[in-house]
Amino acid sequence: MQSNRRDFLKLTGGVSLLAATSGTMLAGCGESDGSGSAAKAAAKATPPDYTPYAGVKPDLPGTADGVMPGFFKYPRKLVDAYQDKPADGAGDIKILTNMFNPAPPGVGSNAYWKALNERVGANLDITMTPSADYVSKLSTVVAGGDLPDILLIASKFPNRGEMLTKLCADLTPHLSGAAVKDYKFLANLPTDSWLPTMYKGGIHAIPISRSVIGTIMFSRVDLIKARSLNPEPAGYADFAEVAKGLTDAKANKWAFGSAKGVITFVGNMLGVPNVWKEDGGKFVSELETPERKEAVARTAELVKAGVFHPDALGGKLQLRDLFGNGTIALNSDGYAAWDLLADTYSVDVGGMPVPGYDGGKPVQREGAAIFALTAFKKADDDRVKQMLRVCDWLAAPLGTSEYMFRKFGAEGIHYTWKNDKPEKTSVGKTQVGLPLEYVADAPNVLGPSNEQRVRTQRAYQEKIVPNLLANPGAGLYSATSISKADALDKLINAAELDIVSGRKPISSWDDAVADWKKRGGDKIRDEYANQ
Repeated sequence: MQSNRRDFLKLTGGVSLLAATSGTMLAGCGESDGSGSAAKAAAKATPPDYTPYAGVKPDLPGTADGVMPGFFKYPRKLVDAYQDKPADGAGDIKILTNMFNPAPPGVGSNAYWKALNERVGANLDITMTPSADYVSKLSTVVAGGDLPDILLIASKFPNRGEMLTKLCADLTPHLSGAAVKDYKFLANLPTDSWLPTMYKGGIHAIPISRSVIGTIMFSRVDLIKARSLNPEPAGYADFAEVAKGLTDAKANKWAFGSAKGVITFVGNMLGVPNVWKEDGGKFVSELETPERKEAVARTAELVKAGVFHPDALGGKLQLRDLFGNGTIALNSDGYAAWDLLADTYSVDVGGMPVPGYDGGKPVQREGAAIFALTAFKKADDDRVKQMLRVCDWLAAPLGTSEYMFRKFGAEGIHYTWKNDKPEKTSVGKTQVGLPLEYVADAPNVLGPSNEQRVRTQRAYQEKIVPNLLANPGAGLYSATSISKADALDKLINAAELDIVSGRKPISSWDDAVADWKKRGGDKIRDEYANQ
């Protein structure tokens, strides 16, 4: 069945609009997840009943409010979650998705890909496009009027809801409420991640879920302890003292390497909204709140105190490397960086919970509940069910044989065990590289890693999850936001830099915000309010 090309061009405003968004659509975990508009538009829809998969027991169970389950080791006794081939008889299944790593060999010379097709029971014809080119590729494919069976829809796709409802399969009969029980691993995805899939009373995609933990102020716990400082400051004053205690200019040791993350962290102490807030039915930007202005002022105060790397305000430092080698001791990064930092640099990494500014209640900005969405070409019910079963198989979690094959291939050929961890062989490194996680995937977990690290990560999440704050404007469509986001961000970033560097007084913030509103901020607000 061919999709209506005219509908597509009408919904997106043409290929040029899609191309204009390529810098933001696949920016990763920190992007807005779309749950704001989804919750509004899907008021009559019933999300899939959340049923945590009980076939594998984590060492630390997850919680309903967002604390992730934790594993100390990779389970060696695997569960065979599927007793049959999920798409047996489906023939060719065309898939369009993006990738961030080099493409593996094609199916003709890739034993892993052939084995994957055998396990699934269908020929997975996967078109892999580098992330930087994905929007252009997607626009070309869809404008041509013939969708693949399965396709990735980026989280900031223009008019995403309209496109899904007009051009893609309606999954409501298959997934709404208790119907999802036929797909036990899709039922294992958190409810928050389903909200962006729901429009006009229906479910029109499946989510590639992410934890809502968001950005963490990572700390070099070893350096903090070595100086007998407090790794969990009780307020702003305590936080400033920790920063001063970590700084030794003569030894080239500094607390921070970037002002932006500090502004956000101090803003969280002050209760700054997560981008937008709703006040009496009206949208108010975080930039308009006195707390946001104060966060900039307090950061300028810290810069003046000399706790930032001398080149921090230039914005060109390799922050992870500086954190790893101990040049800076505190750095904001996405939650997934915890293991990366600890493993890459072999250092003691911690997460600093946001304290209340003066002992009050802080906030923790929610991150995106999804990376993107996976939608299906319109087809008869039997075909749609086959596509759902493929994605269900791909979403099998850690502890299942399906997960291990998907991530590592066949034991003895593509990976071996070393110190209780799977380690890819040279064959595995070459062949096991299909971007299946951008078709469907299991929810994120803590670990598998050493027990102490997983327990530390868990303890951090237990402290910050009660303070999670959603963005009520997340995912609301605004043509002005898409066309002017970069320019407006540059305006605010420049204003912050002028203030924290001492070039301008804090009073100049009001002028910058007024300019932001005039150049597009007010129009974005109006476009959000009219949805």
